Amino acid sequence: MLVKLPKEIGRIMVKLTDAGFESYIVGGCVRDSILGKKPYDWDLTTNAKVDNLKELFPEARVLSEKFGVVRLEYIEEATDKEGNIIGETGIIADIATYRKEGEYQNGRPTEIIFADTIEEDLPRRDFTINAIADSHTKFIDMFEGREDIRKRLIKTVGDADKRFKEDPLRMMRAVRLAAELDFDLHKSVYDAIIVNRNLLENVSIGKIRDEFVKLVTAEYAGKGLKMLLNMDLLHIIIGKDVEEHLSRREKQDLIALSEGIDKSKQVEERRLGLFFSCINKKRALPVIEKMNFDEVTRQYLIDAVSDLPKLYFTSTKPMLKKFIYERGWDRYHYLANLEKAQRIVFDYDSETKIKSKMYLLQEIKSLKEPIFPEDLVIDANDLIEAGICSEDKTEKILGMLTEEIHTHPHKNNRKELLKLAKTYSKNKLAAALRGIHWSR
Repeated sequence: MLVKLPKEIGRIMVKLTDAGFESYIVGGCVRDSILGKKPYDWDLTTNAKVDNLKELFPEARVLSEKFGVVRLEYIEEATDKEGNIIGETGIIADIATYRKEGEYQNGRPTEIIFADTIEEDLPRRDFTINAIADSHTKFIDMFEGREDIRKRLIKTVGDADKRFKEDPLRMMRAVRLAAELDFDLHKSVYDAIIVNRNLLENVSIGKIRDEFVKLVTAEYAGKGLKMLLNMDLLHIIIGKDVEEHLSRREKQDLIALSEGIDKSKQVEERRLGLFFSCINKKRALPVIEKMNFDEVTRQYLIDAVSDLPKLYFTSTKPMLKKFIYERGWDRYHYLANLEKAQRIVFDYDSETKIKSKMYLLQEIKSLKEPIFPEDLVIDANDLIEAGICSEDKTEKILGMLTEEIHTHPHKNNRKELLKLAKTYSKNKLAAALRGIHWSR
């Protein structure tokens, strides 16, 4: 056996063998092991059917009856020296029944055909580097994938043009793998992508989004972005209309991002923020909506294109407090970290502004200056008990008081706040002018 197995994977394979079945590790776990990496996800394939797998591994979760796939998880909590939980450790094992190729329609096989041997299963796999199988007794490399790993090449199993027409998403996977592994595309793959790239327009935006997210968070994301730009694949991400109307500045920023993105941390929402902030807000917002990100990521990306410029020009304590108040700590920290990443990636001369905001924030915290209504010395009950307003208006009055205290933190005392609250509840002009500091 070429690959060193985790003990859990070894036990699974022995259990299958003892029951009279074959089993191999296959795909990315073999590829990554050959590259000297430590896989987290392990894929096994076998001639055992899903009913056999459920019987042998009753603790397994069935991922797909149709495709004959079950999952075993060996996850434990990771702790530091003090015993604090800092994350998870372990592996995941997916076991699938041998399958072979059938006809394709709309990027998916029209029928599921189970196979009897590993030699029938491997030809259905996308790239040679993912079509290597290993067991305790046999190493199978029918398509010279190990040699392509040595050459650091992405090559399809079989004719690239045919494989991309079967499933156009494989073109995005090829570019994503290049970004993850720092591999190059074989000429046949490059040429076939150029010919077939428009087929990606028919792939669901969810699948495109998932591949793009993996690409921009990859270790060599810059390489992947350069491929997207050089192979005219950008419109698959942002749409043809947006791409055609990109300004010269936007195009230059995207090129600069491809040159510098690898300097930033591989944090999903930050890398995506760097990408979308290269595009004009008017054009970027519809793309963000179309890509249907989860709600938290969506909000972060809207902030990246809408509010990052505002943060850049936030230069006083009242301005900074108001900025944080309107967005909350999580969204502020996201934008602050994105601003730092932009400086590193694009080599912006903004270090002074960033340090200035850090100093202002440190001073706000050290002086315990209020930012949110809950930081005030009074609350809704105080307003109601003082007869200033009814319960349904307390939130509005507290918000007004907060904005006033952003500029005049020394007024954060019960007497002053109740006096202001009374004024705001009766005088609309005073309420409108809250927070303004008059100078002579």
